Amino acid sequence: MSECYSKNPSLETISNANGMSVTIMDWGATIISMKVPVAGENAREVLLGVKNVEDWSTQACFFNATIGRFANRIAGSTFEIDDKTYTLNSGAQHCLHGGVEGFDKRRFKLVSKSAQSLTYTIHSPDGDMGFPGNFDLTVVFRLTDDNELVMEYEGKCDKVCPACITNHAYFNLNGFNSSVLNHTVKMRSDYFLPLDETSIPTGEVRAVKGGAFDFTQEKTLGRDFRKDDQMTAALGYDHPFLIDGDLSNPFVTITSDDKKLHLAISSDYPAFQMYTGNYVHQGDNNIMSRDDKGVYEDQCAVCIEPEYYPDCVHMPKFAELNPMVTPTKPLVKTIKYKFF
Repeated sequence: MSECYSKNPSLETISNANGMSVTIMDWGATIISMKVPVAGENAREVLLGVKNVEDWSTQACFFNATIGRFANRIAGSTFEIDDKTYTLNSGAQHCLHGGVEGFDKRRFKLVSKSAQSLTYTIHSPDGDMGFPGNFDLTVVFRLTDDNELVMEYEGKCDKVCPACITNHAYFNLNGFNSSVLNHTVKMRSDYFLPLDETSIPTGEVRAVKGGAFDFTQEKTLGRDFRKDDQMTAALGYDHPFLIDGDLSNPFVTITSDDKKLHLAISSDYPAFQMYTGNYVHQGDNNIMSRDDKGVYEDQCAVCIEPEYYPDCVHMPKFAELNPMVTPTKPLVKTIKYKFF
């Protein structure tokens, strides 16, 4: 395993002319802070996090980290390419977020920086966590004067390999430790992927219209919370929604309880996972909030994770939307968080 998160983390902060700032930690290329200007108050912290960076390893929820080599799940922790079976080091029935030592637990290298941009790289050798090929990832964080954080990913591999890189930001737009079930959400998504009891897509594509997964008209996260059998095993929303991957058109807009802050997210991925923090406080997971107002409870944040379809390596009918990385076709994807 890599050395502990808490050992000598390196932090870099970028800021814009409006007073928005973003702080990145080299461990996991993790966004440890995102402060957004709000009228009539100091810049509002919109991400979950621990008070002291040395304590980051005390959480096991992938807080705000860069996820790879493959975000979300791969069923059975195995897949085949050209009749060769690859077994992943997942430590579980299904591989989640790249395995037991995914990119969230690795030190990235800072290769360039400016007042409003940071560029990190990481090398993942052939066989790392069971994945084929030497994989090299570049991650760019760029903060615009429109209060938009742009994250650009380029992943190159010398073999055919599944790769999906995202950020696992835990958003709470209230700015303090609280439930997000009164956040309002509107989505540009007409379909979602139902899951089995182990959170693997069944292969069905289901229309959201009229049901608990319908956010085509704005509603609170809590209005239909756990009102569908799909939420029984997941303890809430933790499902993939389908989008058309249009960077110019946000696929989701989230609004804080007080209606003072809005977040619009866009990406050129074909899907995103919405997770309502249903396991933040499960078992002995006592994560003290950065504002010292007790531990984080379940549903204290909402994650919107742009990505390929979960387990797409086992769903060939969707291969065109979820391509493998090849030596001639790298992964090139972008995610944008815009606050207003």
